[in-house]
Amino acid sequence: MRKDAEANRERLVLAGKQLMQDRGGNVPVEQFCETAGVTRGTFYRNFADRAALYEAVLEFELGAMVAAFDRVDTHPLTFLRLLTEMMMVYDRFLATLPDADDDEAVRAVNSAKIAAAIAAPLQHAQSIGSIDAGLTAQDAMLVARMIASNWRLDPARSWEEALERRLAMMMNGIAPRA
Repeated sequence: MRKDAEANRERLVLAGKQLMQDRGGNVPVEQFCETAGVTRGTFYRNFADRAALYEAVLEFELGAMVAAFDRVDTHPLTFLRLLTEMMMVYDRFLATLPDADDDEAVRAVNSAKIAAAIAAPLQHAQSIGSIDAGLTAQDAMLVARMIASNWRLDPARSWEEALERRLAMMMNGIAPRA
């Protein structure tokens, strides 16, 4: 792929991530193009439709999450933050899929990829006692999805602020301290 074509694809993926986080899954193709600074033709040379862009964003986020886990001895809060951001993108991706049986296979494959990517950092967090030893990868994904859902209902000014607030509440719990 030519360098300019690679750069255009990357801009579209980054625009996809930003718009999915800011506005959800129902963003017009024109908005992706405007945010990325490319034409509709460039969009369709790279992606068949929005769902294909969302899948590329999901793959990009999964790669970034795995790279982040590989770079550092991931603190449980960092682990959950990265997983929550990933699940926000994943939910937007799932929302673009029609309710068809063949899409269940796509869901299962992507869920398995995420579970595999988080296995080592989850095990590390469990080994140092920061996360319950009985928490499965599927449980961690569910917690992250709950934290990521409907951040606009939060009084925070941005999804980043809402994420930090929700993570802190989840990690600290809501029960009174003894």
